[in-house]
Amino acid sequence: MYCVGQKQIRCVDCYKEFSRLEIEGAKACPACGSTGVPMLISQDVTIRINWHELRILAIWASRWADKENFPDDSRATLQNILKRLRTYRPAGSAPLTLIEEFKELQKTFPDAELRDEQGNVIVPPKENGP
Repeated sequence: MYCVGQKQIRCVDCYKEFSRLEIEGAKACPACGSTGVPMLISQDVTIRINWHELRILAIWASRWADKENFPDDSRATLQNILKRLRTYRPAGSAPLTLIEEFKELQKTFPDAELRDEQGNVIVPPKENGP
């Protein structure tokens, strides 16, 4: 049971919350314009996960999105999710993705190069964001 006007929907990109009335008939998020499928707030869960496990999932998701040439809006959604997850990074732990790890490595070794499968140098790394 819910109250009319109660926030029930959350944008997967900007994380803004809306009531069903606020988004009735909308074709995109009123706040950011995302056309991604919004989340039901009632499906929020709390899980216990090790940072290393989360890193594995983030690395695979990033790699798959890059390899499969996802549309830009899907890439943006993934980057927005990763951005929110980064806020939980434990002190002293490895970054969430390999690209971030490489960027940190470049601070220590500025001449380090990252190459794709064809041997092309990726500088700066292809992934958007930190």
